[in-house]
Amino acid sequence: VDAAFSLEPHELKSLVTETERAWQALGGVCYGGTQAEDKAKQYRRSIYVSKDIKPGEALGPHNLKIVRPAFGLAPAHWDSVQQKTAKTALPKGTALKWEHIG
Repeated sequence: VDAAFSLEPHELKSLVTETERAWQALGGVCYGGTQAEDKAKQYRRSIYVSKDIKPGEALGPHNLKIVRPAFGLAPAHWDSVQQKTAKTALPKGTALKWEHIG
């Protein structure tokens, strides 16, 4: 009864091969950046010191800015650093990092 739509051996082999190719084409999930993107990271933005900051001085929009290149904290941390204090003196143009914040 099923002879009209049954696969011949060479057709089954082709089905298996093409199914495997389709499975491989799905690929895998890779979270985070790739090595190819590492160079491009410098063109992102980060938090920088816009005015000289003395040790113990409060951080805020009056002495911080978000600019390029991305060698400091990501802009996503902007609210987290507001009203924190500087551990050390930070000259203008310093890329803000967690070790600078008290």
